[in-house]
Amino acid sequence: LWLDRIAATQADYIWDVSTAMMPARIKAGLDPKFADKVVHVPNALYPEQINYESFDKTQPFSLVFAGTLGPENGADLAISTMAIVIKKFPKAHLHLYGGGDNFLIKLRDLTGKLKLNKSITFHGFVTDQIKLSNEIKQYQIGLAPYKAIPGSPRFWADATKIRLYLAAGLPVVTTQVPPLGKELIEANAGIITKDRPKEIAEAVMKLFSNQKLYKTLRKNAIEKAKNNTWENTFSQALARMKLEKSI
Repeated sequence: LWLDRIAATQADYIWDVSTAMMPARIKAGLDPKFADKVVHVPNALYPEQINYESFDKTQPFSLVFAGTLGPENGADLAISTMAIVIKKFPKAHLHLYGGGDNFLIKLRDLTGKLKLNKSITFHGFVTDQIKLSNEIKQYQIGLAPYKAIPGSPRFWADATKIRLYLAAGLPVVTTQVPPLGKELIEANAGIITKDRPKEIAEAVMKLFSNQKLYKTLRKNAIEKAKNNTWENTFSQALARMKLEKSI
């Protein structure tokens, strides 16, 4: 925080991955006059990651969670959600990608306790981002069930998993936590719920039940992600700093 305050007051520009960061600094006591220094530089993807399957090639009633399996990211909420979803959609299947050995044990135990071993697959941690994106695009819904834990960086960070899902053509179900959720709603490419299994499950079942709604969100997800490359992100940032022509 000390280093961030020095940068926010002394640097000519500061790059923020989220539009929620400067309001948080001001709330913590930073003079609002420094807000003009901010350049919004969100996370992006490689062009090869912006790639989706046709709808008829995706796996019916499939969901995916990709990312670190730590508590703030809500992988346990995704598992608990499945216990509700399969009551209406018995063929629903959740695919979990991510690492975190200590928490992984707890997640496997929870899966067994809820008798979901046949409805959930743990794929492990995939280091190759292109390969991960190619895996994700075969599913139908992306889950980003971030928990509203006080002090969690998720309230101010950029949700890369949401960007991965959109680039793969997946409508997203997320919670009230990530700032990117606001853009998701503006683009009509996903649904925001409270960070509780019941509410998340209701959103999932709504998408599985309403194909017209699902395809609308899917189309918007593809449109939202099509230009989300690192080249575009950095070019826009440099243009904001009036440096693009000099590099």
